[in-house]
Amino acid sequence: MNNPAQLRQDSEKEVLALLGSLDLPAGTALAATGSLARSELTPYSDLDLILIHPPGKTPDGVEDLWYPIWDAKKRLDYSVRTPDECVAMISADSTAALAMLDLRFIAGDEELCSTTRRRIVDKWRQELNKNFDAVVDTAIARWRRSGPVVAMTKPDLKHGRGGLRDFELIKALALGHLCNVPQLDAQHQLLLDARTLLHVHARRSRDVLDPEFAVDVAMDLGFVDRYHLGREIADAARAIDDGLTTALATARGILPRRSGLAFRNASRRPLDLDVVDANGTIALSKKPDLSDPALPLRVAAAAATTGLPVLESTWVRLSECPMLPEPWPANATGDFFRILSSPENSRKVVKSMDRHGLWSRFVPEWDRIKGLMPREPSHVSTIDEHSLNTVAGCALETVAVARPDLLVLGALYHDIGKGYPRPHEQVGAEMVARAASRMGLNLRDRASVQTLVAEHTTVAKIAARLDPYSEEAVDKLLDAVRYDLVTLNLLEVLTEADAKATGPGVWTSRLEHALRIVCKRARDRLTDIRPVAPLIAPRSEIGLVEREGVYTVQWHGDDLNRILGVIYAKGWTITAARMLANGSWSAEFDVRANGPQDFDPQHFLQAFQSGVFSEVPTPAPGLTATFWHGNTLEVRTEVRTGAIFALLRTLPNAQWINAVTRGATLIIQAALKPGFDRAVVERSVVKALAGS
Repeated sequence: MNNPAQLRQDSEKEVLALLGSLDLPAGTALAATGSLARSELTPYSDLDLILIHPPGKTPDGVEDLWYPIWDAKKRLDYSVRTPDECVAMISADSTAALAMLDLRFIAGDEELCSTTRRRIVDKWRQELNKNFDAVVDTAIARWRRSGPVVAMTKPDLKHGRGGLRDFELIKALALGHLCNVPQLDAQHQLLLDARTLLHVHARRSRDVLDPEFAVDVAMDLGFVDRYHLGREIADAARAIDDGLTTALATARGILPRRSGLAFRNASRRPLDLDVVDANGTIALSKKPDLSDPALPLRVAAAAATTGLPVLESTWVRLSECPMLPEPWPANATGDFFRILSSPENSRKVVKSMDRHGLWSRFVPEWDRIKGLMPREPSHVSTIDEHSLNTVAGCALETVAVARPDLLVLGALYHDIGKGYPRPHEQVGAEMVARAASRMGLNLRDRASVQTLVAEHTTVAKIAARLDPYSEEAVDKLLDAVRYDLVTLNLLEVLTEADAKATGPGVWTSRLEHALRIVCKRARDRLTDIRPVAPLIAPRSEIGLVEREGVYTVQWHGDDLNRILGVIYAKGWTITAARMLANGSWSAEFDVRANGPQDFDPQHFLQAFQSGVFSEVPTPAPGLTATFWHGNTLEVRTEVRTGAIFALLRTLPNAQWINAVTRGATLIIQAALKPGFDRAVVERSVVKALAGS
């Protein structure tokens, strides 16, 4: 069994003896960077050496200096520089700068090396103050290339997020007096030991821990198998990543602002109850109600919707909030679905919540799959990362399905049952049913999402075993989805997103062909859902009612702009609408206020009767899809300020209108009066909502 610490010690001793035999030019210093400088050398590591010489002519015979190293079959990367040239490297490249900070004296003029390193550190501190963002950008680019260590089945122990390079970055920030170095010795030691043994078993310098090498590395380190090793590595990387996140946040707080003008013009724009946009970051209001258990969901939903970062101090304060009661309030459930409905931001927001211990409050099953290595070789990510990638894939299709909220919930839970001694589809279906119950979803919705998770592998099995054109294939699929059209459409989207998120070669042309054919033939067997006109009976021209925590504006009249303008002026969000045209409009608008104190019937009535509010916002362009059921138009678009106002004004000749919000998708059905031109109507809708 190999001892990684002893391997490094022996390798360093051998190399130092070799370097001590070099005949250095007079007045020069031999210094090391990289693994030798950090005492992390393995038998297969490269040697990174710098010959430092005083200003002036390069010493003669430098090329001959390195022959003993080459003769010893060591891989060498060397440079010859003056102290000024060494210092200049700090400004030239962030990656090179981090390497130069490790500069270690090996032989020759020790004072020359010490002076050079002092100047390097001084220059680094200056550069951090001027170009901190460039340092962060370099790290982000590295993370994008290598991925997160915690989420990969083949983690890059050195360059991946949470890897050895990030530990070095923390130390570099501390060297710049921007943070303290957290206690991460054990985590660093595990990654370093694993990388050392990887070099030994691969017999070459390598940073990616492939499964075939992980087996031997796990044995050397005393783990039962590579899966236990993988979980420990993920935990270590997660701790390093958390430490770096804290270090970066601390550094941003210490560094001076870009300009005094920006500080003087600081602004705070409300985003939701107790949630504000503070100069491009999401923060809490000045006096937030930390006894509100739904506040963490509102903050996270705002982050997912806007893409703005959440202040580290905000996440910390949110940990003071109590647990949500069950069933969840309707607004909290809506916010949860908003968190999952952004292709670009959902993954990032969930990880931030998880890092601060908030995500498992709402998804208690999550901790079980966090960092869990999949048993299937086709997977390239851990189960939690794969789940978030699948959610992101489904979020791209939220306007293509009738129930985007159930789609993203099913995507989140589709593999959450892995790691148990029963089929993961069965375990996950039970878990998502309990989750849907906690959220207050009705029985039909719970059944639909439970079926979605239970049957998420069905189409792949049909594609592998049956002819998609056969009646048997269609029968099996319809039996699986309980002959429910909504579930069928959700399953088609989830199957594709799941395959694409698994790894290369899983989403094949054969699977795609089978999926499209069998789902289309199954749809053809089912009766299309027929839109139904709403039942509305307002008691007066204008009124406000509250039913089980849902606030509803009741209205009867002709001037639609007037009622919509008042709702917008109050800062309320319409979550659902039911409208019936019978000479005049009769309508009900379910609205979301900033709190019960804002829902004052008397103030609302006065605002309406004043007649001064009629302005409604123009929505930002967003994803929009249209469908026709005879004379009934169905529009699905992203939830955003002004979307429902714009659409209601675009369809003045409707007989009735139904609108509902599902997660981050607004779905409106409108039965149009005869005599309309479909092309004209669609152009108007697309122009109003998609901007083109």
